[in-house]
Amino acid sequence: MEHHASYLATLLTDLLGLTRQVWGTFAHGQELSVLERYDHLFASALAALVTVLLVIIVRARMSKVPGPYQQVMEYAVSFIRNLVGENVEHHPEKYVPLVGTMGFFILLNNLFGLAPLPSGTGNWNVTVGCALVVFCYYNFHGMREHGFIKYWAHFLGPVWWLAPLMFPLEIIGLLSRILSHSLRLFGNIAGEHVVAGIFFGMMPLLLPVSFMFLGIFFGLIQTFVFIMLTSIYISGAVAHEH
Repeated sequence: MEHHASYLATLLTDLLGLTRQVWGTFAHGQELSVLERYDHLFASALAALVTVLLVIIVRARMSKVPGPYQQVMEYAVSFIRNLVGENVEHHPEKYVPLVGTMGFFILLNNLFGLAPLPSGTGNWNVTVGCALVVFCYYNFHGMREHGFIKYWAHFLGPVWWLAPLMFPLEIIGLLSRILSHSLRLFGNIAGEHVVAGIFFGMMPLLLPVSFMFLGIFFGLIQTFVFIMLTSIYISGAVAHEH
C-alpha cells in the first residue's frame, strides 16, 4: 500500500523525537511514527481546529462596519444559506450549521494538500467518515420530521404488493449514497495529488504554480459538490408530499 507522509508530519516526528516502527505490511514495511502513519487523522484534527479558530476570530471581531475578513466570512455563510435554501423547502436555516461546518472542514483538508501538510480528504477513511455523518444526520432529521414509521414506510414503494421488492432496493440505494458520496471526494482529491506529484517531479520549476491554481479550483469544486449533495439528501429526507 502506497503511503507518503506529509512534510509536516515528518518534521514534527523529528522535532518531537517520535520513534518510528514498522506497521506490518502497511507502506511496504516502511518505518513510520504514529504521526506519519496517521497523518490523515492529524490533518482532520488540524482542519477542525482551524475551523473553530476561524469562527472564534470572526465572532470576536464582529462590527457594524465589516473588515475584509468579516466580509469574506459573511459571503461564505450567505453562500451556504442560499445553497441550503434553494434545496430545502421548510426551515432551511436549521441545517446551515452542519452544511457550513462540513464545507469549511472539507475545503481546508482539500487545500492542505497544496502545502507541505497532510490532506485528510486524500484518504478514504476521512471522506467516508464525513459521508457517514451526513447519512446519519439527514436520516435522523427525516425521522424527526415525519416520525420513525412513516419515514421508513416511504421506502416501501407506491403500492403495497411491490413492497417486498421495492424496500430492499430502496435501502440498497440509500446505503450506496455513503459509498458514492465518499468515493467521489476521495477519488478526485487523491487523483489530483498524484497527478500533481508526477508533474512536480518532471518539471519542478515551472509547473508548480499552475498546479497550485488548479488545486485550489478542484478543492473548491469538490467542496461545493459535497455540500450540494448534502443539501439535496437533507431535502429528500425532510420533504413533505403535496
